[in-house]
Amino acid sequence: MKSDKYSTFTSALKWATSHKKGSLGLLILILFLLIAIFADFIAPHKPDELGLADGLAVPIWLKSLPEYRNLPENVVIMASSNNWNIKSSEGLQLQRSNQWLICNISTNENYLRKVIFLEYPFNYSYSPPRIFEGKLPFTVSVYEAPGSYARLQLYIETPSGRNYEIFDSGSIAYNKSMIDPPARFDARDVSLKLMLGFAPDEDVGEKIFAEEGTYHLRLVLTFVVVNGSTLKVAIGPLYFRILGLAYGLLGTDNLGADLFSNLIYGTRVSLLVGVMASVISVSIGLVVGLVSGYKGGIVDQILMFFTDTLLFMPVIPLLVAVSVFIGKNLYLTISLIALLSWMGFARNCRSYVMSLRDRLFVESAKALGASDIYIIFRHILPQLTPIVYITLVMNVPGAILLEASLSFLNLGDPSIPSWGRMLYNAYYSGAFFRMVWWWIIPPGLMIALLAMSFVLIGQTLDEVFNPKLRARR
Repeated sequence: MKSDKYSTFTSALKWATSHKKGSLGLLILILFLLIAIFADFIAPHKPDELGLADGLAVPIWLKSLPEYRNLPENVVIMASSNNWNIKSSEGLQLQRSNQWLICNISTNENYLRKVIFLEYPFNYSYSPPRIFEGKLPFTVSVYEAPGSYARLQLYIETPSGRNYEIFDSGSIAYNKSMIDPPARFDARDVSLKLMLGFAPDEDVGEKIFAEEGTYHLRLVLTFVVVNGSTLKVAIGPLYFRILGLAYGLLGTDNLGADLFSNLIYGTRVSLLVGVMASVISVSIGLVVGLVSGYKGGIVDQILMFFTDTLLFMPVIPLLVAVSVFIGKNLYLTISLIALLSWMGFARNCRSYVMSLRDRLFVESAKALGASDIYIIFRHILPQLTPIVYITLVMNVPGAILLEASLSFLNLGDPSIPSWGRMLYNAYYSGAFFRMVWWWIIPPGLMIALLAMSFVLIGQTLDEVFNPKLRARR
């Protein structure tokens, strides 16, 4: 009996792989499995990594079209001690150490003032961006000099020669360290906009980088030393970035997260939800159907009353209520989907078991003194193997779609990247109204393809285990 069961399953697999629909479904499923397993290597970023580019950046390949050709990409500048062009350094002791530029000034006079200019040129050849940001680590050390101070000012000089001051440390007359965290500046900062004379709702990046050509980052260091003391300023690598409006294979969401990475990591969630929910629901339905159909009587009535009660309960409102009052958790979602999707399979199993329990081979086993457990596992359960396999496969698409629906309604786990969560974020970020199709279509397409793979495999298995369907082809 056991060898017959395994030979049947082996022949089913051979037929499934040789069948066109089964082969296509299996190929798609294997592709999704590989994506889920190697997501950490395929995805260029973590799904929760924000600010990779400007919000709602378009995919980089769209730049091949004329209307997107001049969109800015990310421009990243790291100006260390060896990259600065130093001007007006007379009277200063300069030292370059591990990408840091250390400036010392001392005097025996009552008052000494020195200014040093550091410049870094770079070329910008795109249309105006909206956002730029940066950080500058530095330390100021004042040695026994009341009245001495240092001041750091950072400017952007446009190709036409106009200067914009984007950072001013003010007069620092005491020991100060801005290494961790460093001094920061951001074009979205309202105080910076007001300092530059712009309105709070204006995009500073569009105003400053309105031209194409060579720009200069100019760092001005002012030293004032009194009473014959010493002043030391150490400048770390300047990090300056212009956030691009074209980025990655699928662009970015409204927070600058990589959509392609979220799409890749979402494969894990959908497969996990679909497979686990299907296994749990089929297991529950199988147990209930076996016990109810074999035992009959009061046991059958109690189990079927409970099954029918759950069968006619509204699933979505119940899931909404549980998510609201208990919480949003991935494994809670899987459990709820599984616990609310086993009833139909349980009734099918019950009907099949009731037709088997009066067969001659079951009566013969009872006459030989076989126990109910032995009869169920040895004689009845192997007969249910085909419908178990088919139901196990066919339940996965429903679980995947239900999880995506819950996530789209903001009832899924918000900390887990899923395709439904991507669609939810797209809807509430206005991507549907702005026609940001590269954010909307890919997750929907992935849901459809993954569900289709299980449907194709399930239909093929149905034809394998049911020769009448095969004969009709």
